[in-house]
Amino acid sequence: MEYNEETEERGLRRLSSNALKLTACVCMAVDHIGIVFMDNNYIMRAVGRLAFPVFAFLLVQGLLRTSDVRRYLLRLGIFAVVSEIPFDLAMHDTIWYPGAQNILFTLTAGLFAIYAMDSRGPIGRWKVEIALAAALLAEFLRFDYGMAGVGIIVMFYLIEKERSGADAYTLAYFNKKQNIEIVVLSSLVYILCLGMNQLYALLAMIPVNMYSGERGRMKLKYFFYLFYPLHLLLIWFIWKIIH
Repeated sequence: MEYNEETEERGLRRLSSNALKLTACVCMAVDHIGIVFMDNNYIMRAVGRLAFPVFAFLLVQGLLRTSDVRRYLLRLGIFAVVSEIPFDLAMHDTIWYPGAQNILFTLTAGLFAIYAMDSRGPIGRWKVEIALAAALLAEFLRFDYGMAGVGIIVMFYLIEKERSGADAYTLAYFNKKQNIEIVVLSSLVYILCLGMNQLYALLAMIPVNMYSGERGRMKLKYFFYLFYPLHLLLIWFIWKIIH
């Protein structure tokens, strides 16, 4: 087989969306365990910084590949509501804590923003206003990561659209750079909006840059939706037993 730079690049892109999803879930679980059981352990929180950029990247891929964006948006919103009590129990040991909302609300707001930006219908005429409103809503209602989280999702979307609209020559160059640029820019937003402790999000460039563009063999469509509230409930249950 003739070896060239393109072959090398394909060889590095070995992670399916399922593998990325599992990686992000593991990092997120480590983060939550560090919060609840390890008194905000620094290393475990650092590992957790990798999760959101990966989820944001996959959200954009999902928007561009789904056959029904509205159903995707509705499903994400429903699970955000379902997950709020498990989130509040695990993070604050109460059924309702208005001071912080779970990450699925952030992903829902971000998905709505990029749905408007991608729409060719009437909603697309107000895409800038809708994206800004989604970011402000995330900040005002204290969604996890707030407006910075929505901003990162929008950034992923814009870079992906630029890549997909490029000519063949530009695309050959852009493919090699896009994922690194996405994560670097996203991490800069993290740092500026959320503080230097978000610097570890830069490490998300490693799994994201290895994305193969494929789903993977297993059907894990609902894995994350179920994993998120269930792992939070399990963490809270174990914490209650210990204490």
